[in-house]
Amino acid sequence: MDRKLAGLPNVRALSPREKLQLLDDLWRDVARDLNSVEVSEAEKELLDQRWAAFLRNPDAGLTLKQFQQRLKTMGR
Repeated sequence: MDRKLAGLPNVRALSPREKLQLLDDLWRDVARDLNSVEVSEAEKELLDQRWAAFLRNPDAGLTLKQFQQRLKTMGR
């Protein structure tokens, strides 16, 4: 378990739907200040690697519909 989540027992007690709402709320809050977040060189390198892997094999990626279906099956 993530050590930060372990320190948030109230969050751990939320239902999956409530957790998703919390994620949405957090993302909207972060998005307001997104321009102030710097991307590290390690993060840039990882993004470059993942983009290159996608370009080598674009069929390995998921469509939005496939992704949504996978999310649904994970919640069961």
